[in-house]
Amino acid sequence: MIIHDKNTYFQILEKFEIVPYTQTRGWYEMHSMHKPERIKFFVNDKENPTIACFAHEKKMLGLKMILIEGEAYKDVSAYSVDEIRSFYEKINQLGYNIIEVNSNSLYNFDYETALRQAGYLRPVGLFSLPSTKIIDLTQPIEYSKDWKKNIKKANKRGLHFEPLEKVTKQDCDDFMDIYTEMGHAKSLPIPFCAKMLENLCSTGEFKMIFISRDGVRIAATIIYMDSDMGLSLYAATDSIARKTSASYFMYNELFKYLNSVGVLIFDMGKLLPSTESVNNVFLFKNGIQGTHIQLNGEWGRYRNSLLRSGMYFVKKHLLKKREI
Repeated sequence: MIIHDKNTYFQILEKFEIVPYTQTRGWYEMHSMHKPERIKFFVNDKENPTIACFAHEKKMLGLKMILIEGEAYKDVSAYSVDEIRSFYEKINQLGYNIIEVNSNSLYNFDYETALRQAGYLRPVGLFSLPSTKIIDLTQPIEYSKDWKKNIKKANKRGLHFEPLEKVTKQDCDDFMDIYTEMGHAKSLPIPFCAKMLENLCSTGEFKMIFISRDGVRIAATIIYMDSDMGLSLYAATDSIARKTSASYFMYNELFKYLNSVGVLIFDMGKLLPSTESVNNVFLFKNGIQGTHIQLNGEWGRYRNSLLRSGMYFVKKHLLKKREI
């Protein structure tokens, strides 16, 4: 079930109808920049593949582990309990001590059934956001009073919406400048560098968009576009953008743009209601009327129960990840 050549793998995916952004060529190029040998490619059947994924492999303290960020499917018929269970039973036989799965696909009970029957459990603690909001772009967008007020305010500030057809090194540097300023202001980690963004946007699946004022870029977003759907991946604002309500302007113009190019639904990205500062992001996104959706989320198969508890300790106390 192992594919040793990345080009062969992505040629297989060209015939697949269901490919999440975490299984795209751009996502691979972004995350394989430093150690491409750590990316492993799997299919359920080399002769007639209907399920495929690439996984991130790590070795630590004599343990072999992989992270699978969802799967690609040839068509909806492959998204069944028997097919998914069989795929993961084959993954189980590859000799890994720890197998973790984080699926950003919409929650499906068949998916949970398949993973549980293949021996997977929820981890001791969850560290990725479990839900999102879907916006129907075929209908008029409905905003809260606060959103309407800020859109009206932003429209008077001379802001310009700039979707890029091709992303350059300078564009990625500009994105990093905005994201880094925001990260420092809000004490957020910086999960990528300019070269990683350049790799991500090099294959055409991801689009970078800027908001500028008086010729200066002050806000930006990167979205994934696949046929009739779009998804919010990264967004950033600098101090001027935050004072001019540029985020409200950016999404309002983005919805118009997506509608003009045939995108029917938009995934706002993961939501996290909380008592912490991240609740501000939730309140911002929740100001747009849409449908709240649960995701398949995190699953794991561990060689023994100590490893299951140990991974929780590493993530929470050593890596300092926020438990959800």
